[in-house]
Amino acid sequence: MPRFVRVLWLLLCFALLLGLAACSGGASGNGYRVIDSFSAEGSYVIAFREGDQIAEYVTAALYELADSGVLRSLSNSWFGENLTALRGQSGAMDELWDTVPERTVTVGIDITNMPMSYAVGDGYNGFDVELASYLCGYLGWSMALYPIDIADADIELNSGNIDMAMGVSGANQTSGFDYSPAYLTSQYVLVTSTSTRIHRKSGLRKKTLGVTVADMSVLQQDESFMNSLGAVVYQTDTDGLFQALKNGEVDGILVSSVVAAYYMN
Repeated sequence: MPRFVRVLWLLLCFALLLGLAACSGGASGNGYRVIDSFSAEGSYVIAFREGDQIAEYVTAALYELADSGVLRSLSNSWFGENLTALRGQSGAMDELWDTVPERTVTVGIDITNMPMSYAVGDGYNGFDVELASYLCGYLGWSMALYPIDIADADIELNSGNIDMAMGVSGANQTSGFDYSPAYLTSQYVLVTSTSTRIHRKSGLRKKTLGVTVADMSVLQQDESFMNSLGAVVYQTDTDGLFQALKNGEVDGILVSSVVAAYYMN
């Protein structure tokens, strides 16, 4: 084999190895790095009281917003990529428009789950807040936002405090309620700072992990990993987790991939 051919072959092999190394690493950005996935793929859905016709209207409107590109545009705006899970359906509302009543809809949002929902001054913002606003506006409804603990969405719905709950985990659907199709895909991931040398799950052994109280049950699903940690620090909200990681108070955090995408965007 001629020398120049051998050199070219070696260069190509080196380039291939670099490409494979890049592909094997987790996503990173804005000073944060995903080092491992923690659970199977999940999703976000909207919950309703069982038998409430609002579910039919909202679901149909959701299909049409997905078909028009609004849902995809919202995802790109908040997360820097398309994380939508819903295939659009044109004309989903065609047979429903004549029966849509004028009303005010009370929407339950968990304001501890930034960027899905969070407080801004005297108001609220977030992906779920914008999506709910689009849905209600599309249907001609007035919207009232009502802060809830997402774990109590079933109680808030049954009590009549809210008419629909945004940001419910698709894995937590229970009987006695109706649900929209999934509008975002997600899974739980482990995130570290790019300033550290922690590049894999095993690197957190004897280290400190941050997790929200609401997601403690997710961590408990991997008892072996949890027992390998040096300490677990709890936060009440997702923004507090990223602040703790940024300040070096924890070595890694457990969050939804949707949340991670927002902070790395």
